[in-house]
Amino acid sequence: MSIQGTGTRDHSNALELRRSFRIRATKLWRYLVDSDYLDQWFGAWQGDPESRRVQVTLSAEEGSPTESVEILDCDQRALLLEVRTGQGSESWQLELHIETRDEGSELVFRMPGLDPQMASSVGPGWEFYLDRLVAAVNGKDAGLVVFEPDYYPGLSGYYKALFNS
Repeated sequence: MSIQGTGTRDHSNALELRRSFRIRATKLWRYLVDSDYLDQWFGAWQGDPESRRVQVTLSAEEGSPTESVEILDCDQRALLLEVRTGQGSESWQLELHIETRDEGSELVFRMPGLDPQMASSVGPGWEFYLDRLVAAVNGKDAGLVVFEPDYYPGLSGYYKALFNS
């Protein structure tokens, strides 16, 4: 199976990926913020979102590690979720926005500040996770989306060229 890279580098050097869905934007929103839905493609969260911090268990990663996630913005009316994972120079800010379309909705994923040296592994990783989201939304088993070798190292060259040009 040959996976094609879909990510772009926007004017501010952020990684941007998009996925289209044939479901309403409000239903897609649940796959980002409801722990049971999020667990279908990414991982379940525990904790109190009102505290602006939750723990997410990454179900697709070896050993199912848990990451602390800071909630920067969670605006259901704007369909915008912004979070930060990690700490210091190892932190990643992620922005997920859902846009309404005639035929459903579109998820716009952005990762500002991506270190170009990390793009060859991070880009394929987000392609992988977003394709797992597509599978889950379509009622398929996201576990059938396999990271190696199609996403990594398969897409590494695409992302290396995209962020080192």
